[in-house]
Amino acid sequence: MPELFIITGSNGAGKSSIGANYLPAHIQNTCSIFDGDKLFMQKQKDVWNSGIRANKEARKIAYQFVSDTFDELVEAALSSKSNFVYEGHFTNDATWEVPQRFKNNGYFINLIFFGLTDPDLSELRVIDRKKEGGHYVDRKTIEDNFYGNLEKLNQYFGILDSLSIIDTSETNHRVLLYIQNNFIKTSVTRADLPGWFTKFLPDIETLIS
Repeated sequence: MPELFIITGSNGAGKSSIGANYLPAHIQNTCSIFDGDKLFMQKQKDVWNSGIRANKEARKIAYQFVSDTFDELVEAALSSKSNFVYEGHFTNDATWEVPQRFKNNGYFINLIFFGLTDPDLSELRVIDRKKEGGHYVDRKTIEDNFYGNLEKLNQYFGILDSLSIIDTSETNHRVLLYIQNNFIKTSVTRADLPGWFTKFLPDIETLIS
């Protein structure tokens, strides 16, 4: 059975830096991770260097390029029944349509979620990342992603065949929960769950005995 792996979570939680570490070895060795943010930054830079110096236009072109590239890769994977990996944010109903398409086509759907304490920590991580030349995200987008990802995960987790939720707020990351085929393989106790989990993932929390 082909597999889809999705890496998501709060801005600055480690999707790009450590996400690959949580993928199975055979996926790491055979698949590239589609990272829309990185592709967007590179394309925007290329457009700028080509002579288009209007920032709004450069962003528009880069965004369309990322969207078209992603759509092409999705279609190619579905057509060939190949494993596919991508990272992103899942903050509205439309963003869950792609995982549903893969599921409808017989894929095993895996999602890895990296969570942080709150939007303040997310913002601090983004600021630190920007200082090192990384991708910047404004406060409103940080909050939209922080709350939106959690809200929609709580709503849509039922379509997933496996779900890993990892708290990366501290240096030592904690795997809070791993579910496969509706069976909890491992989890911390409810008493050990961080506040963001219990507050924003109540339906998933009920699965923990």
